[in-house]
Amino acid sequence: MTEFRRLVLAIGDGGGNRATMRQAAALARMLGAELHALFVEDETLLHASGFPFAREISPLSLQWRPLEPDRLEADLRAAADQSRRYLMEAARATGVRQKFEVRRGDLEVHMTQICAAGDVVVVSPARRMGNGSSHALARLHATAGLSAASVLLLPPFIGRAHGPIVAVAARADDPGLAAARRIAAQAHEHLLVLAPPNSVIPDATEIRYLAGNTAHDVLAALGDTRERLIVLTRVAGASPEGDEGDPGSALAAARGVPVLVVGPD
Repeated sequence: MTEFRRLVLAIGDGGGNRATMRQAAALARMLGAELHALFVEDETLLHASGFPFAREISPLSLQWRPLEPDRLEADLRAAADQSRRYLMEAARATGVRQKFEVRRGDLEVHMTQICAAGDVVVVSPARRMGNGSSHALARLHATAGLSAASVLLLPPFIGRAHGPIVAVAARADDPGLAAARRIAAQAHEHLLVLAPPNSVIPDATEIRYLAGNTAHDVLAALGDTRERLIVLTRVAGASPEGDEGDPGSALAAARGVPVLVVGPD
């Protein structure tokens, strides 16, 4: 799938991150997609607030206080409103179409329900997620990796505004190569193809050959290139936890640029 319909950004109940929203909006524009922000309220926390023994730490006094349902509901509404404002700001600045949706319940369930082929699920580092949870990040990555959607892995910091689009291609008809070619054309950027030795890639202006198929081999081939985006195809059945099956997270962290992992056709 080389046509992207939506860039789906999941937001935890702690609220969205303005920098992540801006980067997601810029990437949505580059992909020619709508930016869809999904704000998921934690139903478990809401249920827990109904128990008289539930407690939370006040952000002002740093003292324990009762976890009151009305205050929690108000906090969730405020966080959603703030995230909506951030989305609208980012959308206006980049000119992308946007939609903001609020749901209540389990993040994995809702992501599974709404994501389909043509969608791109944004996964950002734990410290940039609204709820700050590395566990939620791992769940989101795993859920997206098992769906028909593609996955966009953001680096710990904002990537570059310009640079080559890199395609890591196993063959000439690789879905990731097709996606990278279209993105490079839309963004008016140079396309750099990394492929196995002796690969024949039609219409490729620059090809570098890989010594193997791991993230380390990709890093070695890139050298001092200052790329804007790396695109590769997800290996069918691979777990997002393993570098060999899905090197996207390692590449995003090591290179400081977004990595788009395209779902296999």
